This record gives sequence, structure tokens and C-alpha cells, in this order.
Amino acid sequence: MIRIHKPQTPPEKLAKDGKQKRRSHCTSYSRNPSAYETGTKKFEFDSSIYAHKTVKQALIQAQHQKCWFCERLIGTDGDVEHFRPKQAYKQATGKALKYPAYYWLAYEWDNLYLACTGCNQRHKQNLFPLQNPAERATNHKEKIEQEQPLFIDFGKENPEEFIGFRGVIAYAIQGNQRGQITIDSLKLNARSLPEARLEKLQPLRGLNQVLLLAMQRQNDQEFQELAKEAKDILENAILDSAEFASVARCAIDSKFQYVIG
Repeated sequence: MIRIHKPQTPPEKLAKDGKQKRRSHCTSYSRNPSAYETGTKKFEFDSSIYAHKTVKQALIQAQHQKCWFCERLIGTDGDVEHFRPKQAYKQATGKALKYPAYYWLAYEWDNLYLACTGCNQRHKQNLFPLQNPAERATNHKEKIEQEQPLFIDFGKENPEEFIGFRGVIAYAIQGNQRGQITIDSLKLNARSLPEARLEKLQPLRGLNQVLLLAMQRQNDQEFQELAKEAKDILENAILDSAEFASVARCAIDSKFQYVIG
């Protein structure tokens, strides 16, 4: 997981049509709040706005074609996902859905990310736990600034301060609650992710060995050239654009001591 840097200016589709839709939703809620709060009336969200091709392309570019949670390369696939859910929310897995959710943020640029279907549709879904649920903003008249989300917002925070990797296994740094909840809720140590990470790390570990041997064979020009190629590949593996960059960074920093297999 890496920090995501989105352009400050939202795509025009959100700035124009999204703004109008937000106004419409807020007006509808104000006219009959109890109907929305009981779930008898629900908002109709327009995916042609929040998932418009220009919005999705901007997210693809900002996220280097990767899922914002698991860091798999997904290219043009994946969903435009809402950090704060738009229709309904859950405080925790197994809890009942509560209505309404953050309808006024459905078209907000800061609330949108690109996610793989596994992270979005199977695991995160409507989850949005808070440190103190009593501080949740339940309509557009309340402020989200009072909330303390337990999920890490990769567009505003650096997830590498919360989540590290011992080999292919994600862990919460110093046992922090937010990192652990993000890992557990999104099953970041399951659904074939460790295997995919290992596939990336195994050749990198071999290249790291080449660098170590190069220190002992300073006079071997051919080996030094090979070592330079190995170093270039390792440096590319930790770029933001690389798949599982955060995993590679941790492995290299720990000299691959946790990489088994």
C-alpha cells in the first residue's frame, strides 16, 4: 500500500454534473429525512458521473493502474470505489446496514478511488468503522471532520506508516489499530495475495544476492555489469508505479530475511 497523490482539481464531470447531483440529493433528504433514515426511501446514484471514463482514467493514472488497497495491477479493470460509502454503511462486519450513508459525498473527488472487485465488492462493501461511532456524520448538515475513521485514507495519509510487511504478510506497525482493522477487513493476508507477493519477491531476492556477491568480486567487470542491471531492477521494484511496491520496499529494507519459499 502506498500514498496516492491525486490531482487537486477534480475531473470536470464531477465538478459540474456531480455538484448538481449533490445539491439534488441534499434537497431530497431535507424534504423527508425520516424516509431516508429508515431506508424506506433510497437515493439513486448516477454511476455515469462518479465512474465516468474521465474520472476512472484520472484514478488509473494517479494510482499507477493499481488497486488502492491491495496494490494489485488492475489496469483499466476495477471499480470506482467510495471511501465513505454512499448508500448505507456498517460499523463492523456482521452488523446491520444503517441508512443513509454519505450520500452528499457520492460525487466528491476526495472520496473516490480505483479498487479491484475483491477489495471493493467482496470485502469493503459498506464497511466504514469509526473510532467513536457517536461522532458519525449522518447527513450533509453535519461535519465529517469530527470523525476518526479506522480505515486508512491512502489519499490523505501514508499507509506505510501504519502497515508493513514481513515477507509476504502484512502486519500493523507497532500493533496500531487502524492498520490491523484495514488488514483484517480487506483480507489483505488472504485471497491469494501472499502467493502473488511471493511471486514478485522471489526474483528480487535473487537479484539482491547478485549485489551482495558483486561486493566480493570488485575486479570482475562482467559481474559488475550484471550487478548494475540487478540494482536497476530492484530500484524499479520500489517505485510507486510498481506492483506491490510497499512489499518490495519492506523486503529490501529487511534484506529479504522474512522471504521464505
